[in-house]
Amino acid sequence: NPSRRFNGLPNHVDYLYRNSRLDGPFTAIIGYDSGDDLYLIAIADRAKFRPAIVGEDDYYYYVASEENEIREISPKAKVWTLKPGSYFIASINKGVISYGRNEEELGSFSPPPVMVPENYDINAYDIGYKDLNYEILKLAISGKKEITVANVMGHRYIGINLPAKVIQGLRINLYGVVGNCLANLNEGNNFYVYGNVADDCCDTMHGGKVVIYGDARDVLGQAFQNGRIYVRGNAGNRVGIQMREYKDKKPYLIIGGMVDDYLGEYMAGGAIVVFGKNMRREPVGNFVGSGMVGGKIYIRGRVSPEKIGLQPPKQEINKFLKALLLKNLITEDQYNSLSREEYIDLIDKLEGNAKEYAKKLFEEKIGMPHYEYRELSEEEFKDLLPIIEDYSNEMNDHSFLELLKEKFTIITARKLK
Repeated sequence: NPSRRFNGLPNHVDYLYRNSRLDGPFTAIIGYDSGDDLYLIAIADRAKFRPAIVGEDDYYYYVASEENEIREISPKAKVWTLKPGSYFIASINKGVISYGRNEEELGSFSPPPVMVPENYDINAYDIGYKDLNYEILKLAISGKKEITVANVMGHRYIGINLPAKVIQGLRINLYGVVGNCLANLNEGNNFYVYGNVADDCCDTMHGGKVVIYGDARDVLGQAFQNGRIYVRGNAGNRVGIQMREYKDKKPYLIIGGMVDDYLGEYMAGGAIVVFGKNMRREPVGNFVGSGMVGGKIYIRGRVSPEKIGLQPPKQEINKFLKALLLKNLITEDQYNSLSREEYIDLIDKLEGNAKEYAKKLFEEKIGMPHYEYRELSEEEFKDLLPIIEDYSNEMNDHSFLELLKEKFTIITARKLK
């Protein structure tokens, strides 16, 4: 779908791409027969609004929009997500040509879940998501405070009916692969996931706790307002977007592994911690804290400045700096120095009209966050310590308390600098 925004296309090119225009973000799954080989291809665009799960076992490769679709066929398959803007390619003759992830990231995804615990109250194997929610509600109304569900396989909206009945204080244990929209609008209940959870978990959560012993997919904790979300493994795209806090209500989102792009986009309150445990590379994707107006993001280790915020292209920055030089708003020495900087760094070094022009040109719609690389302050450590102690107890791994003493890249809204 070539751009026609600034330049028209030659007639023969426009004809070539007829009927292939996309109306928005896409994930494509393609089968291709070259005549002497058969290919399976999956492509995720850079925004990755559409999910893509890739799987592999001893015999087959799989691509699906949800993990449970793969688990139904191959319960023990290794699964991972496509990185935004990447692709998976495999063929019968050549095997995997591209995994859509680097080797370290591939190794960080959680193993297949436990489907059946020793004891359970509900077997979800042969019931739909509406019936499962009804069974959970029925047990809760009967007075049962801990409910264990076996064989969860993509069941959606688990717990969505509890807030309307003003039911709180439950512990719900879920074994398997939990579907979309777990614990949305949750207020005062605790969910424990012994496996992975699909997209849009904990949307508009007002209280309680969600503990995930595997991985979480995209849009975890959207509009998360109070309570705690703990993930042992990785989380996907757009984690913690639009988080907020009010008075004594503060949300905490803790990730043991890595996350993809747009972490904390439009964040307005609360705290996100990404430990990136056992990872040598930066445990975050691009556009961290874009449009952020409040809250704090803590990422263990040093994060490249180019990954923070939604920054203008280098070419545009250099054109702008040349204009400032021509107007005598910066010196030639400043131009030579600033032209090597990322925008997020140079904006702090501009002064007067030069700074105001930069903000009007590049930050009118989405402000640029502020970042520091340092150890936690005494106040920050005091705030996070009880949360990380609780997280460590839930994960039965107290090494996170030691990791808290290391240096973090700490990202805040610039106005709170």
